[in-house]
Amino acid sequence: MDFYIFRHGETFFTKHKIPYYQEQIVTAEILSEGIPVIKKIAEKLKEIPTDANFTSPYKRCLQTTEIISKISGKKFTIDKRLHDFNTYIGESITKVVERISSFYEDLKRNNYKSVAVCTHGYPTSILKCLIIEGAFRLEKLNSYPKPGVLTIIKNGKIKSINFN
Repeated sequence: MDFYIFRHGETFFTKHKIPYYQEQIVTAEILSEGIPVIKKIAEKLKEIPTDANFTSPYKRCLQTTEIISKISGKKFTIDKRLHDFNTYIGESITKVVERISSFYEDLKRNNYKSVAVCTHGYPTSILKCLIIEGAFRLEKLNSYPKPGVLTIIKNGKIKSINFN
């Protein structure tokens, strides 16, 4: 299966490298200055046939995929398992790994050839590990790209395209 994984557009918090506050983890919005980068990702995804496309339910991902949908014609399905790591609801890294693993197992069961996924940093790291290594390793937790990078995984190999 081919994967096209990207984070939401840049937010105030990602731009300034500060953690999200309790409410903002769900409601943070993308910055207008990050929209041109999202449009570039959309133009690239427009060229790529995908069987399914998924997004986190958090606002910044929904805003990102709305822009991508308008340009690429791709429709994104919300999957709650793709939400960001949220300590405010008492979530542990173990729980994040469990829900991302569940998402990945569902993808494999559906025998998709190609999928696009819009999510957050930690879920991106976990998903990459599961696809490439078959298991998650904690030391890889921070191995996610910044917004504006499209991670392509084909035949066990990773390629990144930086649209920033």
